[in-house]
Amino acid sequence: MKGQDELDFDVDPFEKAFGQLAGPVHWPSLTDSERLQAYADLREWVEQLVDRFAIEVRVIPPCWYRHNGIVEALSALRDHERMSFSDHGSPTGALDWFRAFREIEMRLMDVAARTQCSVQEHRTDTVRAWQTKEHDWSSYLGADARNKVLHQPG
Repeated sequence: MKGQDELDFDVDPFEKAFGQLAGPVHWPSLTDSERLQAYADLREWVEQLVDRFAIEVRVIPPCWYRHNGIVEALSALRDHERMSFSDHGSPTGALDWFRAFREIEMRLMDVAARTQCSVQEHRTDTVRAWQTKEHDWSSYLGADARNKVLHQPG
């Protein structure tokens, strides 16, 4: 047993317990250099996943990295797999991962169907067709606040 002077207090306990598993990737929070590394790590995993399960282009198109919805879904699935199959995962981790895989596969198919990307062609994601109406937003929040004040128990 280590004495207190031998303990490494600079090591995150979660990272120490799970090795490289420091939690899921939150893509919007990454710096440019972190994003480059995250993409490289994810690419390797995605290519293995496509090979392991013979995943079709209608599920994961070759331009998957150009579609944020696909990137974040695959990243979440990869993070889930890492935890599910780690030494600290649940005994039902494998089955949980396959359930998650099925759910994410449906999400991936939805995104791929909207873009219609193929082996020969990449198509950009559709741009949001609406904008929040500031007047409606402000009046709703004002009405909501008034309703809460009026309907508070007391």
